[in-house]
Amino acid sequence: RGRGRRGGRVQMDQGPPRNEDIDLPELRLLDENKEPIGVMSSDEAMVVAEEAGLDLVMMSPEAIPPVCRLMNYSKFKYENEKKQREVRRKAVAMRVEVKELKMRFKIDTHDYGVRLRAAKKFLEGGDKVKVICQFRGRENDFRELGRDMFMKFVADVGESGTLEGNPSMNGNQMIMLIQPTKEKVAQQVSKKEKRQQMSKDMAAASARSGDEGEEGAEDDEEYNDEDDEEYDDEDDEEYDEDGEEEDGDYEEEEEEEKEVARVVRK
Repeated sequence: RGRGRRGGRVQMDQGPPRNEDIDLPELRLLDENKEPIGVMSSDEAMVVAEEAGLDLVMMSPEAIPPVCRLMNYSKFKYENEKKQREVRRKAVAMRVEVKELKMRFKIDTHDYGVRLRAAKKFLEGGDKVKVICQFRGRENDFRELGRDMFMKFVADVGESGTLEGNPSMNGNQMIMLIQPTKEKVAQQVSKKEKRQQMSKDMAAASARSGDEGEEGAEDDEEYNDEDDEEYDDEDDEEYDEDGEEEDGDYEEEEEEEKEVARVVRK
């Protein structure tokens, strides 16, 4: 066997059956506005579609009879893809990450302030914060101190976030989850959408400036071509006038020479 590609090519989604792919003795036809036209064969429906300049697209193959619709399929496909991109973009904007912070129940004041500022920054950015307090050996006897520290931490976070559930133990770790407030999440989503819109506007502006640059270059080329043509025309006219003057002078000299020759012969 050769060393070529194994297996067949992966078939891409070709969309619903349409136009000549539909061969049915009976179907229910809808117009572009989803208004019923009637029940007819696929050949008759194709005639209606060609007269309207639209595509015949199968919408409900399992219905009795199957339902087809007249539409501009390219436009329909583009709008669906646009809606899907918008849904994915909003899903990314709404996606919340979980940031993790670790501390001990006897943490230093400075380190406590560092983690508090980090938690506020994450929460204001729309992310959740997972706080972990590790107990080792005899420290497990002071879990209440860890719980008190967690409550103080939530109080210091203030309006940036709220406690999600109660602190829980996982082995020797006490875990607490703080979620951002709805206002912070909404603000973060709006900021992300604004940044994405700004990037789109900048891309569109750069594309327009590129087009304008090309048009300016074309105008310069046309201007140079016109100047060259005018310059050539003026040169031709001057050359023709000079040529005519030289021809006239040459004829006068010939006549003078002939006259001198006649006088000499006499």
